Amino acid sequence: MMYVLLLIGMIIIPATVLAVRKHRENIEKIEQEKHRQKQRIAEKKKQIKRPPIIDQSIQTGIKQCSEILEESKLEKNYIPQYAIEEAERYKKDYLLKNSESASDLQYKFLYNKKGEACLEFTVSLKDGYTCRNPTWIGYTWGNVKGTIGNGKVKYTLTKKLADESQYRMDQRRKYSVFMEIEKVVLQIAKEYQYDFESAYGISAKYRNPRIKKAVCGGYSDAVAETFANNPLVNKVEIWSSSKGNHAWNVLVLKNGRKLYCDVTWYQGNSIDEEGYVVEIPVQNPVNLTFDLDEFNSSGGAINTATGRLLAVHFAWNDAVKNGS
Repeated sequence: MMYVLLLIGMIIIPATVLAVRKHRENIEKIEQEKHRQKQRIAEKKKQIKRPPIIDQSIQTGIKQCSEILEESKLEKNYIPQYAIEEAERYKKDYLLKNSESASDLQYKFLYNKKGEACLEFTVSLKDGYTCRNPTWIGYTWGNVKGTIGNGKVKYTLTKKLADESQYRMDQRRKYSVFMEIEKVVLQIAKEYQYDFESAYGISAKYRNPRIKKAVCGGYSDAVAETFANNPLVNKVEIWSSSKGNHAWNVLVLKNGRKLYCDVTWYQGNSIDEEGYVVEIPVQNPVNLTFDLDEFNSSGGAINTATGRLLAVHFAWNDAVKNGS
């Protein structure tokens, strides 16, 4: 009897040990699979978060672009290039015509109370000569007048505000990323010309009969297509407004910053005195900007009819993103 029990015990004990070992092995396999699964998930997350491969110059440019200060005002002694050129021409002609009496002519650039740009001149006379008014305003650039929607909305923009917008554009152009983006925008503006016949029923002539014609929707579509795989741009949005009967874009850069882009108005789309659509884009600075307020008011323009700030783009209360 004792022999039988001992034999049974000898059989049972090894079987229990084997069962425990098998259980441990199963647990180890489960833990190993869990570990591998965690590794796969972690690797997948890394792949998702991995930034696109772009060269170092572009990465540097993106960083620089994020540092552009849109609130930058005109420098204290800032003189626009157009004023410098006119002042030097005026000075040269004046001294040539008054060589006997004038020894020098100094100039000062300023904005008057209306916001117009002015050149003030002061003459230095030679011995023996006098002048009742040695200082005078020799040149004035008036405020900018424009229209939207074939004259439906008229507006006025002070020359000072127009110069400030151009100054900020010049600051943006110091950064490689902005320059690369504007280069593409400018190319679109050169490849297309406004279709006045489709938009307003106006017959216009084109110096290049094969030029692509489009209205605002065609321009915004061209921007979306052209920038679809651009390494500097993360996403392109198309926006439109029924109230404004207009369409435009928002370029979301890789650093998350938004560049507001209206190629139609950036181009200028106008007809010259001979009835031809103007080929050279005006490159309106307020229509390629990081400044939303500037974009929504054409740089701070005043609606002539209401006397209030001009409302365009996102200031139209029915502005909607296409596809949303």
